[in-house]
Amino acid sequence: MKKFVVSAIAALTMIAGSAAHAQDEAAAPPLAYMIGSYDIRDEAGFADYLEAAAPLVAQHGGRVIVYNPEVEAIEGEARSVIAIAEFPSLADAERYYNSPEYTAAKQHFIKSTEGWRIITEGAGLPR
Repeated sequence: MKKFVVSAIAALTMIAGSAAHAQDEAAAPPLAYMIGSYDIRDEAGFADYLEAAAPLVAQHGGRVIVYNPEVEAIEGEARSVIAIAEFPSLADAERYYNSPEYTAAKQHFIKSTEGWRIITEGAGLPR
């Protein structure tokens, strides 16, 4: 009997923990991503950008999840670099992008690259 009670308590704890985790995920804002596709036109200027901008991502709760300077397109025309930084929320990504520190670093990016960047919330496909 004691073994059954312990097993039942363990099962209930796992179920309650899973339900609480699901509620936490439902309440949390979706992750956000800053995505860029660009060609580097000035290596020295881009190095200045990386030196200035790289530490700022983590300071705003983000992390770079993709950086590939040798992209190969499978459809359409691609720029040579793809970069994706993930942030806890759209607000965090926007705070990063609009921060005075990143605004200064961004000038190196603008002068040394050609391409595009976006900030978007992550979401699944429509059902």
